[in-house]
Amino acid sequence: MVATSLDSKVMLNKKYNEAMANVSRLEDIGCTVTHEVDCCTMSQHPKLMSNLFDRIVFNFPHAGFFFTSESTPYVIDLHKNVVEGFLRNAVEMLTENGEVHITHKTTHPFNMWEIEKLANEVGLGLLDEVPFFYRDYPGYKNKRGEGQRCDQSFPIGKSSTYKFKIMN
Repeated sequence: MVATSLDSKVMLNKKYNEAMANVSRLEDIGCTVTHEVDCCTMSQHPKLMSNLFDRIVFNFPHAGFFFTSESTPYVIDLHKNVVEGFLRNAVEMLTENGEVHITHKTTHPFNMWEIEKLANEVGLGLLDEVPFFYRDYPGYKNKRGEGQRCDQSFPIGKSSTYKFKIMN
């Protein structure tokens, strides 16, 4: 198992109170933890480029926070670009029977990201969509990612995990 973060190890430690404990727990069970990985270029990352994966997971992708509404076309396009970049890279990193999983909010305006359409555009087909419930993942804590409240969780609301596979 490989876990990645966009942030450096130093930045993770500054932003999130439990980050280093979480990294240590992952490493203790044999997980490789790699920092400074951009999901839009991950297939070219030196520590990842020679690996193929059975599952590639991205929970609640997000392009960042802007001084405007999440429902503006500009912000929606920024988010879609992140998801598309992730999917394009993930396709290059999958084993023959590998899957890409994206957990995402399903209500407005998040449904306007058109996750399934973006996946289809890069050659992925939907295998399954399952509702996401916190209770199914003991210990899972989502985080905002940036800003003064980055170590706080955000409301998940109605969400699903989309499971995709390369279409033949």
